[in-house]
Order: sequence, then structure tokens, then C-alpha cells
Amino acid sequence: MSLSFKGHTVVITGAGGGLGRTYSLLFASRGANVVVNDFNAQAAQKVVDQIVQAGGKAVTNTSSATDGEAVIKSALDAFGGVTILINNAGILRDKGFKNMSDKEWDQIMEVHLKGAFACTKAVWPHFRKQKFGRVLNTASAAGLYGNFGQANYSAAKMALISFTKTLAFEGAKYGIKAIALAPIAASAMTETIMPPEMLANLQPDLVAPFVLAVCHPDGPDASGKVFEVGAGFVAEIRWERSAGTIFKTDSTFTPSAVKKRWSEVTDFSKPSQFSVPQTAADCDYQGIIKTASTLPPNAQSSPEVRFDGKTVIITGAGAGLGRAYALMYGKLGANVVINDVSEKAAKSVADEVIKAGGKATAVICSAEDGEAIVKGALEKFGSVHVLIANAGILRDKSFLAMSEQEWDLCAKAVWPIFQQQKFGRIVTTSSQVGIYGNFGQANYSTAKAGIIGLTRVLAIEGKKYNIIANVIAPSAGTAMTATIWSQEMVDAFKPDFIAPIVGYLSSADNTETSGSLFETLGGWAAQTRWQRSGGVSFPSKKPYTPEDVVKNWADHYQLWCVCLPTCEDDGRTTNPLTSSQALEQVSNRFVQYCFMVANFGNDGGVKAKL
Repeated sequence: MSLSFKGHTVVITGAGGGLGRTYSLLFASRGANVVVNDFNAQAAQKVVDQIVQAGGKAVTNTSSATDGEAVIKSALDAFGGVTILINNAGILRDKGFKNMSDKEWDQIMEVHLKGAFACTKAVWPHFRKQKFGRVLNTASAAGLYGNFGQANYSAAKMALISFTKTLAFEGAKYGIKAIALAPIAASAMTETIMPPEMLANLQPDLVAPFVLAVCHPDGPDASGKVFEVGAGFVAEIRWERSAGTIFKTDSTFTPSAVKKRWSEVTDFSKPSQFSVPQTAADCDYQGIIKTASTLPPNAQSSPEVRFDGKTVIITGAGAGLGRAYALMYGKLGANVVINDVSEKAAKSVADEVIKAGGKATAVICSAEDGEAIVKGALEKFGSVHVLIANAGILRDKSFLAMSEQEWDLCAKAVWPIFQQQKFGRIVTTSSQVGIYGNFGQANYSTAKAGIIGLTRVLAIEGKKYNIIANVIAPSAGTAMTATIWSQEMVDAFKPDFIAPIVGYLSSADNTETSGSLFETLGGWAAQTRWQRSGGVSFPSKKPYTPEDVVKNWADHYQLWCVCLPTCEDDGRTTNPLTSSQALEQVSNRFVQYCFMVANFGNDGGVKAKL
């Protein structure tokens, strides 16, 4: 079967060079009409000229990707329709988090997130009407694992993964599929951070065939999935969750109890029914509640986890989770800084802490005003040691009806003081829909996923300063979840049952765990990490074809079969923790494959099980 794209129109952003250019040429060679979008008019026109000279059809568009309407209008005006969107445009603004300006943060968010949002929003009604569409979003290893000096880039790229998963949910009944790709390829961007000898084996034409395969109407169903592709190596990456552990939800559920059993939380050796969750609903909620209520009192570690002399900032602390955190820290000897936009709520919680024998002060402002919050902490207590970034709001709305302003509801934390004193603990707040995506929550899930990418970078950059950063995905009955949960659910998952996990992670007792993600609810806590399949290796000297991908698709999924929870590991899965580990594994696969070809030959398209 030859995969033709005749009759299809493909819009590719950032197509003046690198991957975008390669995608454009290959799609055009297969009969597609191509809209080559790039802010560099000369580069875009050069690609179009090359396509036209080869007998293909293409037009340029030099609008910013953030002007999605203008980008998509080019396709409609020139070709009368659009069927495939490749959100590929990207820039880098590398800088350590401490020295990163708001402008450098915003520039990355503008191009990578708002660009993808704007173009997808503009094309979405057309896809729905014609009951067909493909959206491919470009993530990166930095988004998956974090990377030093790329807090902005990592946050944006991780956010695109959840955005993709949510689009897959919302597009399913309209024949719209969304795929996330973390490519490893030579480009103007990667040339600034990779050595020439590595770039030589990371050509864009070793990525493009996979893109065409998953975008074709007769291609494999990859919707909602994430793939790492480079040097002819293709692998799916998905979330893997530890079985975790359940604590009795009474007064003995404390950070000291969590410390006592922390190794159980991070133990991946015992697969459970939900070891490979696909949605936020993949969790035994009722079983957790039942088990927690029947357990004996929790054993405590010695010495006790305490915060005497430590100052803890909690954003969004006027109610819900933040209030529960504040009361816990106050009880454990901390100076508590209660931040909230509501003066009444913040002062009420501060009074509660003080009446219980603790020390607290209220700082009334948006969580985005980090300087004002830190100033309040320093003026009252003279120091800051812990930041709990908890503030958040929910704006449920399907993707089609969402406004651009709803993307900007995120907060930024503080950093320099921790570096100076060579101690700091940060716990940020994501959510299960940030991990897995969710229908009607493209804005919220995307923002919450971005926090995961940001936190991983904070952990990397903070390591030498004894700054530990982790992210939790809590489920608790709060004013926010009350808008979408039943009252029974709200009552069952109290914020008090999240606080001890946060307490341990943010304590001086935690000296090892950093850059990690934890799901927690109702007394249960588990670690969630990336799991990468053994993947498939294609020849690199002669680029593989989209047909090769289709032919070998079943082999991509020898691990990811229908019975996900009970599939046996084939022994080739890995769990990369950093970008360098991920790249090293790709390089090793490539070297091993070359060895096999040199010694045993190949047929130009057969997989290598390495």
C-alpha cells in the first residue's frame, strides 16, 4: 500500500527550515497541497519554490503562528480546505531560571503554546464539519524530562503533551486525531546545543516518514499518544504508575508517617490494575476509601518530621488544600505565610493557625506577584525555606469555545533566596487531568502539565544548591472540584488527606526525591513516571518510508496491547529520567542497529528488536 496525500491540504508552521521544511517536501512529494508557514518569508518561499519546481503544490504564509486565523485562511484561500495541521513552530530562549525575564518566559509560551492553540482553534471547526482532521503537536525531550536552562521551553513542551491528549478526547467523535511527537533532529535550534558529530546522525528525514504515517487517513491510530523519534528510532512513551501505598486517614496520618513508608510510595516492583493509566478515571477510588478506613493507626518515623524555624509560603491558602497545608505546617512549628487573593479568607486561616498555637501572617495578592509574597514573608519572619505553589482556578470549557485569555491563568514562583541560603523545598501543584488530559479542560490540563515540565527543570537547576522540587497531582474535595464532583466525592476526599504527603516532600528530611511526580488522594500516594517502549529501529543511511512505519506498527505495540494492565514487559522498556539519559538510549539503539546491519544485513525496512 502506497500512502498518497492527494486531495489533502497540510498546514505546517515553522516550515522554513529543519523539520518543517522536511515535512513540507515529503508531504508535497506524496501529492499534498502544502501551506508553508514561517516568519522568515525568504526561507518559506525557498521551500515553496522547491516544491513547485518538483511538480507539487504549495503556498507561503508569513503570519505569526499565534495568528491562527490568518494561517488557516491561507489554506482555505489557496486550496479550499485543510485536513492536516502540523504545529511545528518553535524558538529557544535558554537561560537559568533565576535570570529568566518575564519576556523570555512569555516569548516561549507565545510561540509554542499560543501558536499551537491559535492554529488548532482556527482549524477545529473545519475538521469537525468534515468529520476528519489530524493535529500533530511538537513536544521535546526537554518537555518530557526537563533540561537545565530551559524552564520556559520545558514547561511549554510538556504542556503541549496534555493539550494533545485533551484534543484526542474532544476530537474522537468527529474523526479528529491528535498526536504528540518529541523529535530528536538536527535543526537551527538543536545546533546551538548539540555537537556536530551527533547532529550528523539526527537528520530530519529520519523523523518525517513517521509523521506522514500517523497523519494519513489509513495510517495507524496514534491519537492521544506520545512518541520519541530520531536517528531512525521510534518509540512510544507513556505514563507508568507505582502501586503506591495507602495510609489510615486519621490523626496519625502525618508527614512522619509518610517518611516511615516512603519507599512503598516509590516502589514500582509491584504492578497494579492501574500501572499504566490512560485517563484520570483510571484509579480505584472506592477501594482506596474502603482500605484507608480499615487500616490500623500509622506508624511514625523517629525523629519526627518538623518545621521549627522554617518559613513556609503557601499560595492559594485561603481555603481547600492551601488551608489544610497551613494548619498542618502551623502545628509542626513552621512560620506560615498564607497567600490568597481574598483578604477575608487569608486572614481567617491565619487566625486559625495562630489560635492553634502556630505562627502565621496573611499576604493578600495574586500568586503571580511573587515579590510581594516574599517581601511579606521576610518582613514578618526574616526568611523563606519552603514554597508550596498551590494557587489555581478551573475554567471548564470545551476547546472550541475557549478564549485566548483563559490560557494566561498561571502563577510564577520565587527562586533566588533558596539559592543564596543553599536550602529550599518547592512543591508545585498539577492535576490528574494535567497528566492524562480531559474533555472540556484543554486550558486547565495544559497549564497543569506545563507545571510538571517547569518543576523538573527547577529540580535540575536547584540540585547543587540543595533545592528540591517535586510536583503533586492531588484529588481533593475543594471549592474548585465541587463545581464538577458529586457531593459524595467532595466529602470522601478531604484536603487533610493530601497535606501529609506535601509535608514530607517539603521537609528537610527529604534529601533524595526531586523532580518527581506524585498522584495522591484519600490517603493514597503513588509515583508516576515515564515508561518508554523498546521501540523500533529503521535504517538510517537510507531513510525509511511511511509504509515501513505502517508495516511495523504491530511491533511498536508488542508491549502496548489491548490488555494494558496485564501485559508482560518484554524486557526492553526503559524509564529515562533526564534528557541526556533519553538521548543516550536512542544513541545506543542506533549504534546497536548499525552493528546488526553490518554483521547480518537488512532488507531496508525490517525492525530491529534490540
